[in-house]
Parts: sequence; C-alpha cells; structure tokens
Amino acid sequence: MSSQGNKVVVIGGGIQGCATAFFLAKRGQKVTLIEKDRIGRHASGVNAGGVRRLGRNILEIPLSLAAMDIWQNLYQEIGEYAEDFHPCFYLKVAVDEAGRELGLMRAANLREAGFTHEVWVEDDVIQTRLPHLSIPTHGGLIVEGDGWATPWRIVQGFANAAKKNGAKIIEDCYVNSLTQSQGLWQIQTLKGLFEAGTVVNCAGAWAADIARSADDYIFPLESFAPMLVVTERRPKILPAVMGVLSHTLSLKQLENGQFVIGGGVRSKANHLINQSDVSLQKLSSSIKLAAKLFSEIGNAQVIRCWSGIEGYMPDELPIIGRGRRNGLFHGFGFSAHGFQLGPGVGEALADLVMGQQPRVSLEAFRPDRFIN
Repeated sequence: MSSQGNKVVVIGGGIQGCATAFFLAKRGQKVTLIEKDRIGRHASGVNAGGVRRLGRNILEIPLSLAAMDIWQNLYQEIGEYAEDFHPCFYLKVAVDEAGRELGLMRAANLREAGFTHEVWVEDDVIQTRLPHLSIPTHGGLIVEGDGWATPWRIVQGFANAAKKNGAKIIEDCYVNSLTQSQGLWQIQTLKGLFEAGTVVNCAGAWAADIARSADDYIFPLESFAPMLVVTERRPKILPAVMGVLSHTLSLKQLENGQFVIGGGVRSKANHLINQSDVSLQKLSSSIKLAAKLFSEIGNAQVIRCWSGIEGYMPDELPIIGRGRRNGLFHGFGFSAHGFQLGPGVGEALADLVMGQQPRVSLEAFRPDRFIN
C-alpha cells in the first residue's frame, strides 16, 4: 500500500495525534494519520481520564487553560462523543499539616503568577461538598469545571472528526524508518511507503525511536506503565474527582457506581514488545489511601486492574515543537498527564505546521531543551 504526496503525515493515534490530525484537516490540510496498533490503544485509551487544570506544573498551566477552552466547547468539534466528558469539580485535599502547607504555598504562588482557577477552601466547605468523606481534612485546593472523560471515546471522537474533515487514518501500520530525501519525508511502514512534506511525531513512548530514525534530536524518553484499578458498583457518594496533596492519587466514581483509582502510580513497561506490567503492591497503596478518604471503598471488591505504556521525560514536561530537521514536528513525552492537554496540543501543533502562532507560548516544551 502506498500513498504519495500527502502534505502532512501524523504518526501516532493517541489523543495528541488524533487532535492534531483533526485540526489540520478542519483547516483544509491533506492529512494521513498512521497508527502502529489501533486508535487509542496505549496511554490515551487506558488512562484515568482526568480532565484537570488542578495541580499542574506552572509552566503547563497556560496550555492547560487553552485546552480547557476546547473541552468546554467539545461538542462543536467532535459531536456526540463529547457527551463522554463529565465536568464537575476537582479537589485535592490535605490529610495532614504537610499537605496543608504545600497547598497554601501553591495557592499563593499561583495568585502571584496571575492564575485564579485553583481556590483554597477549608474543611467546612469540603465536608459540605463531600458529605460522605470519612475523615476531616486540613483544607484543600478546588477547581470548578474540571472533571473526567472516557478516554478511548474522546480519542475516537477526534479520530472520527478528523476523517469527516477529509483525513485518512490507517491502523496496524508500524513505522520502520523515517528519512528525508529531496525535501520529502519518506515513511517506510508495514503497509508500504508514505511520502509527505511534513511529519508530526505523536508516537508516545515510541516517539524517541521515530526521532532517532529521522536523525533528529536524541530524546531522554523512558517508558513506564501507569496503572489503574476499578471496583464493583457501589452507591453513588463521590460527585468529584479527588486527589491528595503530597500524595499520589486520582479517585473518581463513574456514573454506574464503580470507583476508578489511580493517579501516577506506575510499573515497568517495554515499548519495544508492547508489554506493560501491573504492580499490585503499588496499587494497594493507592487503594488504601482512597479507602481512608471514603470507607465505602474499603468494602468494594476490585474487579479489574490494568496498565498502559507511556513515555516520560526527565522533567515530566512534554516535548512540543519543531524538530531539528525541516518539516518535522514533535508532540510527546506527556509523562502520564497529557490527556487534558490533548486538544490544546493538537491545535498548537496544527498552528506550527501551518506557520501560525500558537495561542500560548511553547517555550517550556521546546524539543532542544536537553541538548547541551
């Protein structure tokens, strides 16, 4: 199978790749997206689905706010798939004085930087909003309008919207090599040769290998396996997504009553053989912390646990921007917190490809920041 003269080839069918293909196709660009497995197969389809501005690295906040503008108008972009986004509120509570000090310091730092989306609230407010909470807190940070989504549905929504706007999507299409000749990129795959003037590398944990094949930057990207647990159905008691200051936790309750527990705990992964492990010991610590917040969780049977394969950067900030080689762009390394950013990243990469100025600065994510 061969496809000649595509203007843009996007490599990777996660949320960043599908959103990039969508925004490019919507603007009339000729786009082909190639995915080595299936759309949303890896990190973008198996994550906790948190749609949060809360708790982000301060360098990520402008991009997160820009992405939230798209989330809040998602139906206009991907239609009925947007119904799988559930805005509510996101809350990180302090369960000890150390967490309280951390939260108050963050609130002050964000105010000083001009950000007002995170608000510090005391325990009385938290208990009113979450009457089933099993412990008193030391206060917490709240963001109204953050929430959660069904990850694979949102990714599929962007993929379908991209196709409706003329993009081609080809699955089970592993990239063997990426080389440049006479101003054209030649992408050799299991389904033949693709040629394009521009390539956007959104290949997740595999992206550094793609860049190396293209003789681009050498990226210090590592593969790990973020993990999640889902319980049996229980009575509805949690109307928010929750975390804990100075601890690793993401906790929500689905509309059917199941609790989903995760939030950064990770195990081993080998992206070369598509293998990700599950560490029951690490997961148990998250379950115990969740059960401390809500005793009902301690009575809920775990029915499934799983992991995905994600690419992590040393500073846990993504790579977004132009590569060293002309016509090559990168968007990867989201270190298990890229789902909410996805629509904003797709828009920004489309801007870069088309020579336009993204709505926020991408300086913090520049691909050459690890080059001495």
